[in-house]
Amino acid sequence: TSECPAVHEVDLINGARAVKGCSGIATHLEDAAAETLRTMGDNIKEKAPNMVAVLSAVNDGKVNLLCVCGTEAIKKGAHAGKIIKEVAKMVGGGGGGRPDSATAGGKQPEKLEEALEAANNIVEAQL
Repeated sequence: TSECPAVHEVDLINGARAVKGCSGIATHLEDAAAETLRTMGDNIKEKAPNMVAVLSAVNDGKVNLLCVCGTEAIKKGAHAGKIIKEVAKMVGGGGGGRPDSATAGGKQPEKLEEALEAANNIVEAQL
């Protein structure tokens, strides 16, 4: 059963910060299953082509990470696979994927907040 998270895609899109002509957000979603992250990521890509979003959740002591990049953000140089690889390293994990969507996992949830802060800088460096 997948639960509906308290945060909606629209809230994330509205809460994003401007980064070199794109929007970027890196956030932790409480009690979100990996499946929920994917669904939200797909919705964000669809609704906000200039968005780069790094979404995270912690389940059973493990970190789930997802990065999505909209079509406009990709044109400006954003690559979800490269972003997620950097962020995942910081939480003791790995992963990767396509320019528009990538997933990763990690074993150090205590380092997640620090990794999400760094994600904003990683995104900025790519654009």
